[in-house]
Amino acid sequence: MVLKKRRLGKTGLQVTEMGFGGIPIQRVSEEEAIKIVKRCNELGVNYYDTARAYTTSEERIGKALEGAREEIYLATKSHAKTAKELREQLAISLKNLRTDYIDVYQLHNVTEEGWETISAPGGALEELLKIKEEGVARHIGITSHSPTFLTKLISGGSPFETVMVGLQLHSPRTREGAASTLQED
Repeated sequence: MVLKKRRLGKTGLQVTEMGFGGIPIQRVSEEEAIKIVKRCNELGVNYYDTARAYTTSEERIGKALEGAREEIYLATKSHAKTAKELREQLAISLKNLRTDYIDVYQLHNVTEEGWETISAPGGALEELLKIKEEGVARHIGITSHSPTFLTKLISGGSPFETVMVGLQLHSPRTREGAASTLQED
């Protein structure tokens, strides 16, 4: 099986159109999770997305992909709002994923209210930019469940190379936000 690749956001990374999302593997045994991730790697998936909030997901992906680091891209996320919290979360993610760098490090599920703290002096954004400058995060991104907020945030320019919108199609708020954002384009 040959999976097509495409450029991920503004990163320049060529990732497989089908990536691996780490939420579900926290719901199965560690043995099964590792087997699933290894099989995805064997099939050519090269993009693995997880988050600190996904309980055992980072650890399981790290164990499964140990030794395959040069073939894959790892993305993880942090809910941290301050610089100190972000640096602490990064250290845990690096250990769990068994790597010394993250390909895409993202601020996770950011809200408009949380953005004030994140973007203030001493906030997570300031530290995220330092982490990128140090090369510990090769690229940076942001995630949110609000397409409207993200559109507003990036419309004036932003340092983010990836933007991920969590869509839950059963949610009326998500459907309305996605519809209004799509109409603006």
